[in-house]
Amino acid sequence: MALSAAILLAAASYIPAWDFRGAIGLGIFGLLLVLLSLLVSVRVDGFTLARRRKRGKKQLLNRADPWSRLVKFILGGVVIPLATLAAANLVELPGHRTPMALAIQLRTSKPVVSHAVQLGDAVLRAGSPATKVEGIAALQAMNSSAALDQLLRILSDDPAALKDGSECQALSKALASFGAQAKPKLLQRFRETPPRARRGAAGSCGDLFERFFSVAFEGTKSEISRRITNPASQAEQLARLQDAQAEFQRTLRQIETDAPSAHGACDVPDFVLQTFLQMGVTHDDELLAFARRTAADTTWSEAVRGQALLLLAKLGGKDDLDDLFAYLDDPSPLVQARAMEAIAALHAKLPQTGNKG
Repeated sequence: MALSAAILLAAASYIPAWDFRGAIGLGIFGLLLVLLSLLVSVRVDGFTLARRRKRGKKQLLNRADPWSRLVKFILGGVVIPLATLAAANLVELPGHRTPMALAIQLRTSKPVVSHAVQLGDAVLRAGSPATKVEGIAALQAMNSSAALDQLLRILSDDPAALKDGSECQALSKALASFGAQAKPKLLQRFRETPPRARRGAAGSCGDLFERFFSVAFEGTKSEISRRITNPASQAEQLARLQDAQAEFQRTLRQIETDAPSAHGACDVPDFVLQTFLQMGVTHDDELLAFARRTAADTTWSEAVRGQALLLLAKLGGKDDLDDLFAYLDDPSPLVQARAMEAIAALHAKLPQTGNKG
């Protein structure tokens, strides 16, 4: 019976139409198991018959006389297979999966590729940046741990991920939407940057608005929400600011179209910082400590340190103002400019009372 079951399972794996998930497929399996077990019993009996006859009455069990053979055929070919099927409860009851049915289904079913993996594969195969952006947006919409794994896979395996501006932006926004869930992996990628590559880390990831003005606009929105308590007035002012932001973004996009070099490749460190800046978190002690360390670490490029200052302003508080003012004396004009932007953003989100003049 064991040999018969193994033969049937092997045969079923090569016959797509033989479906064990239904009662018909399982019934066919049970019938064939009985018939094949009976056939195997007959063949084995015939193979050993001559030797058993020669032993005669010395053969205590499995004798060669007709009645002994008939009993053996009935037991080995019919009773034992049927009893085994009944004991294993091969026939599935409503709402339950029996052990044998599950084992057969597992043996014959094909491995299922998740939708997230299919999307990730499609993005990596795509030759068009627009197609890749659409695939990344679809993974973002899925909002699952499997989708996050695929986004991180694209970051690692797609050579164009950080070279094409549109894909870089889409991937950064998608990862940012996962918030704290994406933080450990992004920090790991940042720390894996070799020391020799730190000084040359580029800082052009994201469009002009994201890189230079997004933090300031968010600070302005926070300031309006804090100062204007009337809901109707607050909504009106925020809507006006949103219209101004949209118009400003359109202007900057036109500038980027006229000057493509303003919008291009970036390195992993800047990508990670840009992604952190786009996250919705406003308080995170680990990220705040990371921003402070990175801004103060002169082994990093000016662009990366400047991004770290903006992250410091996003997550920091009043106690961080003195540190930001200290960067106004930095030898790098870019770091000085980022420090000024960070100071403005941090002032905008702090209460006016108690701030230093």
